[in-house]
Amino acid sequence: MTATVLTIAAAYVVLGVLLLTMGLSSRFAWWVKAAAIIITSVFFVEAFFAIRGILGWPRSGPLPARFQLLWVRVVEPDLKASNPGAIYLWLEAVDENNIPDGIPLSYRLAYSRPLADRAIKARDEIISGKPQQGVAEEPDGNRNEKEGDPAQPRSGTKAEPGLTTLDLDQLQLLQQAQRVEFGSMPVPILPPKVP
Repeated sequence: MTATVLTIAAAYVVLGVLLLTMGLSSRFAWWVKAAAIIITSVFFVEAFFAIRGILGWPRSGPLPARFQLLWVRVVEPDLKASNPGAIYLWLEAVDENNIPDGIPLSYRLAYSRPLADRAIKARDEIISGKPQQGVAEEPDGNRNEKEGDPAQPRSGTKAEPGLTTLDLDQLQLLQQAQRVEFGSMPVPILPPKVP
């Protein structure tokens, strides 16, 4: 995979140098040459983000509505390193018949203690040989404290010494996060066999 990435990067550099040398010696107006240099530079940046997908970096977009959970990794927040923590899920989307599509994807979710606990419990079920299904609901900023939303402060509670507080960026991420639940993976619904 690394050789592929290096080859793609080298190809872009060669094309950029070729365009630059041809552009500087041409009789085009200066603004045409400047536009060509800017467009080439934009393509370098775009290629970098496209290559990130090849490298297998986790996605940060919305999860599929239903999926089979393959594995979980929880990274706890670390105040010393200014790391807000994260929950990494490796999963496969499933169709309406509970059949996985066969393409495992990696996702990064914002850390919250309730989601981390549910994810670790689901991982333990996978370890014990029980496949797990995940269901992701659309983001809802109107959840209340009865539903266990970690982003909503509880009334009448005081900050205790040694507890972590959320900054505004983390609070917005948690409010915009999808609600994810895990449970036993249902048996796939297969068509009836013809004799």
